Amino acid sequence: MALEKSIQISILGRRYPLRVRAEDEALMYRLAAMVEEKMRAFREKHPEQSELTAAVIVALSLAEALHEAQKALQELDETLYETIQELLELLEHLESSATLPEQPASDAI
Repeated sequence: MALEKSIQISILGRRYPLRVRAEDEALMYRLAAMVEEKMRAFREKHPEQSELTAAVIVALSLAEALHEAQKALQELDETLYETIQELLELLEHLESSATLPEQPASDAI
């Protein structure tokens, strides 16, 4: 089992305690920085909106990006599957049409 670590991230001046796997600590800090940047950018463009609205809009934006990445991954997976099937068919065709050279009979000593 992976060791957990307690960390605190900060987004728009608010601190949030998290328990993460030790190997994910740096990733969590990077993700928090990304969320912070997106929220700050939204708040700069729309200062009249609340932090909650900013959080919801950023969450929707990140969910959309995740959806697009999953869609692209699925398309790549389908393309890879089709390519593998084509290669297997070609290999099967090559194997069935290839004739092996006859082996000379070995002379018994």
